[in-house]
Amino acid sequence: MNRLGYFLLNIAVALYLFANGILGINNKLFNKGDFYKMVSTIFGSGDFTKVLTIVLSVCAIVAGVFLLLSIFKNDIAITELILLVFIVLWVIFIVIVDIIHPLRVKEDFLNYLTHLSAHLMVLGALISSTRRFGNA
Repeated sequence: MNRLGYFLLNIAVALYLFANGILGINNKLFNKGDFYKMVSTIFGSGDFTKVLTIVLSVCAIVAGVFLLLSIFKNDIAITELILLVFIVLWVIFIVIVDIIHPLRVKEDFLNYLTHLSAHLMVLGALISSTRRFGNA
């Protein structure tokens, strides 16, 4: 993969994960993040939804950090495992937010495609940053 393109894609995805992680942790902007949307689709609103959103938000921030570490070829043994776990979590996220949620809530098709494409870009960057699936 083109080194500059790989670098920019991973920086963009890390920023996306950081931003959604901060939205999930921040009390005033809590219900604006993607993780809240995912958890509330399954469990509705309540204390469990808030706690699970915060846990997923912290995971997103950690995944963003490890994604940045993988860009600079830092050989930390746990990086591959954490990115692999987050890839699985992200696939589950895509299924819930981009397949199950639109079935419950009527959404504009172009808005839907915008969210789906952003989520698929995150998945692609996560996959390409691992040694097992990508060429990083």
